[in-house]
Amino acid sequence: MKTIEVDISGQRYKIRSDEQEEYIASLAAYVNQQIEQIRQKSKSMATQSVAVLAALNIADELFKTRQRRDMLKQQMKERIRRIIKMIENER
Repeated sequence: MKTIEVDISGQRYKIRSDEQEEYIASLAAYVNQQIEQIRQKSKSMATQSVAVLAALNIADELFKTRQRRDMLKQQMKERIRRIIKMIENER
C-alpha cells in the first residue's frame, strides 16, 4: 500500500491505497469539480456544507448508476430466458 498526496479544495490529503496514483488523482479531480460546481452556485456557503452537498451529489450519481446497472442486468436475464425458451421450443 502506498501513500498518495492529493489536493481537494485547497487542502492536502494523504491517501493510502493500492490503486494507481493516476486513478486516485482522477478521483480527487472529480471531487474538486463537484465542489467547485456547488461553490459557484452558492458563494456564501460554508466549506463543510459545500463538501456535504458534493458528497450527496456523488452518492446520487452512484445510486442512479447502480439502479441502471441492476435494471440492465434484469433486462439481460429476461432476454436470455426468452432466447433459451425459443431454442427449447425449436427442438
